[in-house]
Formats: sequence, C-alpha cells, structure tokens
Amino acid sequence: MSKGEKSLTEFIEAYKSFVVIPDTSPDSLLAAGLLLRKFVDHGLDVRLSLDTKLLVDYPTDPAIVVSISPVNRQNHLQLTAAENSSITATVVSMLDKLVGVDKWDKLLAVLAGLYRGLYDFRSGAFRGIENTFAKELASEKVLYEVTGLRFWGAKRKSLVQVMARTFMPFIPGVTGNIDKAQKLVADVFKVSDPFSVKQKELRADESKDYILSLIKVLTEGAKDPQLAFKLLGDFYISLPELESAGEIEAHELIGGFVVYESLCRLCPVDIALSSLEKSFFSQIIHVYEVYVDRVAAYLAHQIDRAKTGEPVSGDETIKRPDIVVDTLSYINALPRSKPVKLLFEGEQVTVLRELLRVGVKPEEAYATCRDDQLCPAK
Repeated sequence: MSKGEKSLTEFIEAYKSFVVIPDTSPDSLLAAGLLLRKFVDHGLDVRLSLDTKLLVDYPTDPAIVVSISPVNRQNHLQLTAAENSSITATVVSMLDKLVGVDKWDKLLAVLAGLYRGLYDFRSGAFRGIENTFAKELASEKVLYEVTGLRFWGAKRKSLVQVMARTFMPFIPGVTGNIDKAQKLVADVFKVSDPFSVKQKELRADESKDYILSLIKVLTEGAKDPQLAFKLLGDFYISLPELESAGEIEAHELIGGFVVYESLCRLCPVDIALSSLEKSFFSQIIHVYEVYVDRVAAYLAHQIDRAKTGEPVSGDETIKRPDIVVDTLSYINALPRSKPVKLLFEGEQVTVLRELLRVGVKPEEAYATCRDDQLCPAK
C-alpha cells in the first residue's frame, strides 16, 4: 500500500462524514467527483464543495482537499498528483486498490492525463499512471488512437470549421477566424471550395504532403515549433453511454469540459458531478456544440491581452476566467507573475488556482475567494 493509499484509508476510517474540496481545473473536479461517488456508494456522508472558506472558518472539520493545500493537516487530507500523472489518475489508482474501479473511471483518468498534456504521441505512451489504464481501455475497444490532426469535431465538420473552433492548442490567426481558416485550406489543398475538405476523408498515403504543408504553415504562423506536436494525434472514445454524442475525440471532450465550465458561476460543480452520472457527458457535449464557435471567436480577441496579465473582458457567454487559464496553460503562455483576470460586471476577478499559482498564501486566498472560487483581483 502506497503512502497516499494508507493516508486515504486512515482518513475514511477516522471520519465517516467530511467534505471534498477541489480546485476548478477539470482534472481536480473529475477526481473529486470520483471520490464523492465511491464514498457515497460505500455509505459515507460526503459532500462536494468549491468553498475554500470552509477550511479557514472550520479548520477542525474533516476535509479532503484535491490539488490545493490544507489548513489543518490533522483534519484535512491533501491529495496531490503522482509524478508525471494527473490527480484523477492518481485517485483512480488509489480507489482501485481500496474499493475497485470500472472502465468509466479509467477513462476519466485518461482524459485528465490528456488535459494535462501527459501523452507523448511520438512514443505512443503516457508518462505516468494513465498508461496502464489507456492500454486496458484500448484492449476493450473503448479507446483507440488515431493519426492525423487534433482538431475538434473531425468526424462531423469540415476541416475549415474544426480548425477555427479548436483552441487547445490555440492557433494564432486561425482559432476563432473562419475566414482565415477557409483561405488557408483553399491555399494548401488547392481547392475552390475549402468547406469540401473533411479531415475524416484525408488518407495518410494520399494526403500526407498536404497535411505536412498545413502543419508547417500553422507552426510558422504561430512561431512555435512545439505546436506541431500539439496538433498531431488523438484518441477516439467508443462507449454506449455516449452514443447520443456520437463517436467523439478525446480532446474534443476535454474542450467540452473547458467550454462548459466557464459558462456559469457554478458550472465547475457539474463537471465534478459528471463523474457520478454518465448522461452529464452528453449534456456537456451538447452545450459545447452550441457555444464553442462563439467561445473560440471570443478567445481570438482576448488571448494576446491575457498573456500580458491585463484583464480580459467577459461577455454574455463567458462568466469565469477558467477557460482563459486553460487555453494559456496548454500552450505554456500563462503570465509569469500575474493571475489571469476577467472584467465581469464592473469587477476584476480571477480564480483561486491562479492566485495559488502566482504565490498568494493559501489561507489568504481561501479567505478572499467566494464559494465558487472566483476571487477579487487587483
């Protein structure tokens, strides 16, 4: 039994009633939701909350904190990610030995690992715990790797449309810009109707030169040689529970989480609860499909300002800064010493995980932030 498993076992033996508090990264939210489901199923009185003030105001009340620091180490159990692994994969590994897990739990671990950028498509392996889960899911035909470009909705949309809506990775000049994507596809593929080009119809043997040319143009335009590696390769997920959403790319599902999370103040809670109820995934994808193009256009106008640490403007769609945080994090472009800030309803706000990233002391941040982990920003 690992140190983490022992600590978790001792905690649930000592406390039959407690709260689970994650930060608002999709990785932490999925891990928290899994903990909630497994412990409730085993008869414990567990609730999930984003309110970190509970740790400050009631320091002796038992709590499991996911990816954030405890206030009272005697009563607060801190769960952190194992080396080269997501926190979700770490939690699934612990739960597998304590109460057992299923393929759904393992899929969430793989998704979290992809969200964290822990899969190396050149070597064909994850760097941590997720690798075992991915192999098991592949053998059960739940998950399979595909070559090609990592654009969202490749099986359903034209190449022009999927290029313009993809923002993890963010593609300068193309994300949120359907006209630029249209011209680029027309120029590279030498077609009069760029919307006729569909990624799913591109054969590696026949279209290799076109694909390589497209990657070269995008990489040079972004002035980022690493962009090529972030655009190549994906996984498809095949589960009966997701049939209403169709066969979907793993990275598009992650994009669904990120889009959905920033549409309302308490939307992160729904991401966590999707661990409990599989039907939430289809709902999240439906909402994503409605908003993703609008969100991509929003990011296209705001991303350069966000890189500098200056506040970006909220709008009628974006209610939280998390989507900007995740977009910048994916391309390693978060402002070094400033939190990402959103100007919303006349107030500058950031999010708890950003305050912690730039070095604000946990107790100070916990006391400052609201119960949805939105925090005043100077």
